Amino acid sequence: MKVDVDVGRVHEQNRRFHDEVEAEVYDQRMGIRYDAESTARMIAELEEVLGDRLPGGTVLDVGSGTGHVAVKLAKTGRFERVLATDISSKMLACARRNAALAGCSIETVETDMVRLPFEDASVDLVVGCAILHHLPDPVAFLPEVRRVLKPGAPCVFIGDPSTWGSRISNLMKLPLLVVYRTYKVFTGRAPKTSWEHDHIDVHTFSRRDVGPLTRGFERVRILPQGFLEPLLDIAFLTTVRERFGSWPGVSPLVSGIRWVAAKLDVLVLNHVVPGDLRVSMKFAAFRPRETA
Repeated sequence: MKVDVDVGRVHEQNRRFHDEVEAEVYDQRMGIRYDAESTARMIAELEEVLGDRLPGGTVLDVGSGTGHVAVKLAKTGRFERVLATDISSKMLACARRNAALAGCSIETVETDMVRLPFEDASVDLVVGCAILHHLPDPVAFLPEVRRVLKPGAPCVFIGDPSTWGSRISNLMKLPLLVVYRTYKVFTGRAPKTSWEHDHIDVHTFSRRDVGPLTRGFERVRILPQGFLEPLLDIAFLTTVRERFGSWPGVSPLVSGIRWVAAKLDVLVLNHVVPGDLRVSMKFAAFRPRETA
């Protein structure tokens, strides 16, 4: 994790980038679907990291974005309330639209992701997907998660980049970066918008970083996963979906490649690739039960 991050700049860049760039294209670019199969996979992933069945009651999805997790949780019908928070009002608007299209209901709350606008001990489960690496200070944010959790309740975080996984994916992206920059030199074309991406994707995480994140929690479970599928997705397939996703046959081809790579991860690579080299850092932790 980085230290001495410019909090104001990170907040401003993240809010603007997700409002102005990501909101309307995120689901297509990331290949996100809200069908029954995708919903079942999301629940299975969260429960695998937790090591148990997700509790019911009120669930809070922090950094919900377009509702990738919140909508799928709501579709199960297992929760009394599904709350979705994000710094981007446009992303939350997309989340509400996705929930309506999926025939379910979520409650959205815009927040700066520094303080969560919920009462102490009011939530049965907190989940987050690919959120902690956007925050200026994730270590300071986790006590907020602990505060809103009921005693003995869990949080589950998935999808944040590991340190070594990010280094490997950056290396894999070098050929595309060279082609892009060469194209710019010969055409004289500049990018439409200049974004400080180191203030949008701020952190990567090692196993050691999970310690400070989960200080004050108990029953911490760290489960880094994924190798081939997320590497291919980050380095190549996201760009293919973004640029050519509307071409006939491209989306099924990309989905097929991801499915094969994911199967290889599950059957082989998650068992042989060292944990620190896996791409997605995932963990679960519980707020301690109050003692008399």
